[in-house]
Parts: sequence; structure tokens; C-alpha cells
Amino acid sequence: VTFARTGTLDVLAQHITCMACQAPFDAGQLYDEVRSALPYAALNRETFDRVLAFVATGGYALKSYDRFARLKETDNGLWRIAHPKFVQQYRLNAGTIVDSPMIKVRMIRARGAASKDRALAGGRVLGEVDEYFIEQLPPGATFVFAGEIVRFEGLKDTEAFVSRSAAADPMIPSYAGGKFPLSTHLAKRVRRMLAEPQHWSNLPRPVAEWLALQSEKSLLPEPDEVLIETFPRGNRHHMVLYPFEGRLAHQTLGMLLTRRLERLNARPLGFVANDYGLSVWAATDLSRLIEDGTLSLSQLLEQDILGDDLDAWLAESNLMKRTFRTAAVIAGLIERRHPGREKSGRQVTMSTDLVYDVLRKHEPHHILLEAAWADAATGLLDIARLGDFLSRIAGHIRHRALDRVSPLSVPILLEIGKEPVARLTREDLLRDAAADLIREATEQRTGTGHGDASIETGTARLRRVQ
Repeated sequence: VTFARTGTLDVLAQHITCMACQAPFDAGQLYDEVRSALPYAALNRETFDRVLAFVATGGYALKSYDRFARLKETDNGLWRIAHPKFVQQYRLNAGTIVDSPMIKVRMIRARGAASKDRALAGGRVLGEVDEYFIEQLPPGATFVFAGEIVRFEGLKDTEAFVSRSAAADPMIPSYAGGKFPLSTHLAKRVRRMLAEPQHWSNLPRPVAEWLALQSEKSLLPEPDEVLIETFPRGNRHHMVLYPFEGRLAHQTLGMLLTRRLERLNARPLGFVANDYGLSVWAATDLSRLIEDGTLSLSQLLEQDILGDDLDAWLAESNLMKRTFRTAAVIAGLIERRHPGREKSGRQVTMSTDLVYDVLRKHEPHHILLEAAWADAATGLLDIARLGDFLSRIAGHIRHRALDRVSPLSVPILLEIGKEPVARLTREDLLRDAAADLIREATEQRTGTGHGDASIETGTARLRRVQ
């Protein structure tokens, strides 16, 4: 029997605390009971004992602090709660749902080369944005916020610092609720559907026509292949990939690809992802680099991208700190609520960030760091699925160098967004952007009634396809 997700260690730590609050327990009996639950059926005794030691003392780096010493071992070998106050704390903080805080966005002056190491501080508050969006941004990324285009300078505690920017293609903030749950089975069926034109007649007519147009202008990959298109647009050069592996895996792949392209001096400028593909854009002609052999797509998408590149990116990003905060709260290391008062999101973040830094320095193999990595790999990065994708497409990469956008790339490029102005709504901007992209993809020109009608029809098709 295969279970969709293995039981997490932070939840196990909370359960151990719960059992101790109820009555003293025998570690061996509790281990057998935990393994009777399917998510923990493969749990080994060594890992269980490490989690138990964490609940009892906080671990090697924290065991000298009484506030983390929650359990004591009795003379007869049973484990009991160390002090009644921990029972009250557990009752106030039990649960596995941790709210994602909103991040304040502050405007500061741009950090030039001379002030690169200057501390992030001060600035007027523009508003708040969901942490899910901001934690994925690398320094230098631009996005639209509060009617302005801003450049992300850095994140400190629960505040994001930005500066004004004149970027032409900023991102539009997204929210965790917008993640598309594209399952592996659905993705496999979609890839098969694209590769079977004889069955397109069973699809809605706008979808079938859109796929036929893609087949005419570029190509559609076989189920075990990945299509990569490169083309110029404006002063940028795009590389669009169609893995059909879901937004989480694509966002992780986009981060890793930009790192590798930067090492190859391809001058990547940014990326954007949706549920079935992603686009990376650069200041260098990517088609030329691929054609002259400077850029090897097979090497770019090797499985080792999930090794050092992933570790280096995580070390530089804020994502692991945020994931650790969730694990620390669930495991009971950090309490959100105390009798008569409740910690703010800022207080919780500052507390967990401090503990995270201490553990990274003095106990890098701490059980909570391991739990945070496991949570990030499954819930935020989709590492397993990305690894399966890289293994599947090894030797099966199809590349098309185009002179303009392809029909299939239009919805992905629309994710980049445009700057909103007072008299235009987001729907108006998307409509205009879609018309421009469809005109390029279908080689239509304005100036005739027939051309305008084709653009309007293409826009309507795109909406129905999405």
C-alpha cells in the first residue's frame, strides 16, 4: 500500500507531548503504537528516539535551557511531563494549522553597490502582502504593489523592503490559495492528450483549434518528452518549458534554472511559472547559445540540479526559515499563546529565526531542521516530483527555436503582468496583453476587420482554454 505522504516529525513531537500530558508512558509501547498508523509505518526506532529526545530536552544545542526541558524519565523507565506548566502550554498551543502571516512592504531607497551591505531599516509602509509570494522572490525581482513597480531588496523579520523600479515586466503578487493542484495522474493524462491529435475532436472546439495552431507554429511533445521553446520578444529572450508537473515544481525549477544560467553567463533576468509550464527570460540570445553548443539543454536539466544548486538556493532564501517556523510551532518548541496573552506574528518569527540560526550553527542535524527540510521538499518545493520529471525527460528534450511567441506560451507569458493604472482594471490589462500576444503568435496584423476579429476570437479561446 502506498500512502500519499509520510508522517511528519513535527506532528510526531506534538503527539509525544500530548501523551506525556495525559499520563507517563513507556517509549517502546508508544513507538509500537505510532507505527500502527499508516503514515508512520516505516518510522525507525532511531528517528523516534531522536524526536523523543528533542521533546525531552530541546536537543543538544538547547538542553541547557529549562524552558525546552519538557519531559523527565522516571526511575521505572517511564517518561512524564517535567512541570504542570507544560500541560497548560500544550493545551493552549495544540494544533497543526499555522497561519501564514502578512508581510509589511516598506519603501526604501535603492541599495546601490556602495550600500549593498547596509542594514535594511526604515521606510514608509506601502501595505501588506502574503508571505507565500514574498518568500519566493530573489533580491532584485520586481513586482507591482500599491500602484507602483517596486524592486525587492530583502526580507527582515516580518517586513519586506523594496525600492522604486522602472522595470517593464514586473510580476503580480500571488497568494497561496492560487496554487493549482495538478496531480501526477492528471498531468500524465494531459501530456497524453496533447500527443493524440486524433482525439482532439472530443475536446471543446476552442481547445482543439488552439492545439492545432500550436502544432502548426511549433510542436506538441510526446508524453515522455518535454518541449522547450526559445524566442525573442522585445529586448528579452525567453526560454519556455512545458513539464506539466504543477506550479510548485515549476517554481522550484525556475529558481534553479536561473542559478545555472547565471553561472553560464546567460544573464537571466527572471522567471514566471503556472500549472503546466514556466518561462525564463534573459538578456542574452538563448537560441544562439543552444545552437552553437554554449548552452546544453541536457546538462541544464540534469538531475544534479537538485544537489548543490538546491542547497545553495535554500541557504540564500528565506523559505527554510519560514518552513522551520511552522515546524517549531507545531512541535511545541515555540508557543504562540501564553496564559493571558498571545504572541504576535513578528514575535514568533523573531523567536524562531533566532533558534534557527543557533541550530544551523551548532547542531545542523537537529531533528527540527530535518523536519523543516522534509516539509519544504513535499509541501513547498515538490522535490520528489521534480526529480521524477528530470529522470523521465533525460534524453527526451525537444527544442524549437522560434522567431516569435508560440500559441502555447501565451498564458505563461501573461503571468508576467503589466503595471496597472487608475483607469484600467486588471481584466482590461490582461485582455490587452492577450491580444498582443495572440497577434504575435498567430502572425495577425491590425488594420483590417478580419484581423481584429481573429484577435478577438483568439482572446475568447484563450479564456476558455484557461
